[in-house]
Amino acid sequence: MRFCTLSSCSYANSIVVQDRQTCVLVDCGLRKRDIKPFLAGVGLAPGDIDAVLVTHCHIDHVYGLKYLLKERKIPVYSSSPVLKQLCARNSFSGQPDFRALSPVAPENIGTLAVNHFGLFHDVETIGFIISGDGEKMGLITDTGFVPDYCLQAFKTVDYLYIESNHDLEMYKHSKKPPHVIRRNLGTTGHLSNEQCGLALKSMGLLNCKLVVLGHLSEEDNEPRRAIAGARQFLPPDTTLLCAPPRIPGPWSVPVPGT
Repeated sequence: MRFCTLSSCSYANSIVVQDRQTCVLVDCGLRKRDIKPFLAGVGLAPGDIDAVLVTHCHIDHVYGLKYLLKERKIPVYSSSPVLKQLCARNSFSGQPDFRALSPVAPENIGTLAVNHFGLFHDVETIGFIISGDGEKMGLITDTGFVPDYCLQAFKTVDYLYIESNHDLEMYKHSKKPPHVIRRNLGTTGHLSNEQCGLALKSMGLLNCKLVVLGHLSEEDNEPRRAIAGARQFLPPDTTLLCAPPRIPGPWSVPVPGT
């Protein structure tokens, strides 16, 4: 199994996850003009996407969904509450193939198995554990804190994508309005570098091959700060990267022949 980010910031978020036979997109916040070029940048096209998983309905996670669905009629999976909000806040041409994930059992999407769990944001939000090729990837973003069940479930993942949104020291000099900062610092906001680091410490991640820090604020965080906050809580042989904003990141496993 492998994954890469297509974009990871408040402008747009989208992640590709695939095993040998199935390829899914987690969120599609890309602008219409970016979908095909960004997919092409990692060797894919819209026709390669078998399904979309949606974490929540905020525009930086779903802006491009309606354009992708025009290119390819594919199923869209999320929890029932997220799908309800997605329908209420967006206009789709035709009837999208929305599929509610089971609250009690993993969902098989092709050869991938998908478990979801609730997070704590200011809209209905979920995260995922995706399994394929005998490996597991955990994905958690857009939450004010990491719940205990995630800390336990993620202990055995092979790959982890986790939010490290803002730096508390940089927020002291932020140009964001006070109400936005209060929201982001709250229990239904975003994870700080410090919260991310403490979550990694609790997870242990003794067998994790790669941790990717995502959704970094372009104004109130820096990759070096996020890396420093996380590195101290990971085994020394665990690869640690920050997902780049607005451009595709590298594959977690190199593409054969490169």
